[in-house]
Amino acid sequence: MSFLTRLKQLPYRVMRRFAIANQTLFFGCEFASLSRVPCPEGLTVVQWSEGDLRQHLGEENYLDEGHAFWLRDDRAMCFAAMDGERLAGFAWIALGDVPAEMNHDGHPDTQLPLFLPDNTGFVFHVFILPSYRGRRLYAVLMSHVAQQLPTRGIDRLVLTTECTNRSALRSVGRMGFREVGRAWLIKVGPICSVGYPEQPFFGGVRTGAYVGDLHERIND
Repeated sequence: MSFLTRLKQLPYRVMRRFAIANQTLFFGCEFASLSRVPCPEGLTVVQWSEGDLRQHLGEENYLDEGHAFWLRDDRAMCFAAMDGERLAGFAWIALGDVPAEMNHDGHPDTQLPLFLPDNTGFVFHVFILPSYRGRRLYAVLMSHVAQQLPTRGIDRLVLTTECTNRSALRSVGRMGFREVGRAWLIKVGPICSVGYPEQPFFGGVRTGAYVGDLHERIND
């Protein structure tokens, strides 16, 4: 991210300290354009069952009973990079209607539901353990997803990231993702400003409304 870009984002960064502010960038990539990265020696990538996930629940892995419910209810799939029995990192993929709680930056008002066409998966809740960072495991996981999901009719992925997350922006750009839309929510007391991508985008993806936007409409 250039110095000029960071300078332009300064008011937004300051606002995030004193208000609810979220600027989300949407990125999309067809599997044919996704750069493929081999799994590092000694690691493997597997699709987790609920039982697999339960062996790694805990705050240190950012996994809890809610994630187990997502697998049990078939709301999403989880792919994990494993170093033997040790977890190295994971990425979640949702299909179809994506509930708002699967897409946010930590504040309830920033939750934003998505509605995906049949050929599109949504990447979310990606986490690489600190001791395994720098080994391109995010790209490794996406490479594995691109091998596995075509059997379910999926040939493209979409994801969101907060606009100042430089590490994520570098990673997805290097993998071949391109920006396909933007959304924002800014709330200061009773004042709320929102924006959404032009609908539909990236081959049929649609968004719902921010939870914070819905609260404002209910209160009007």
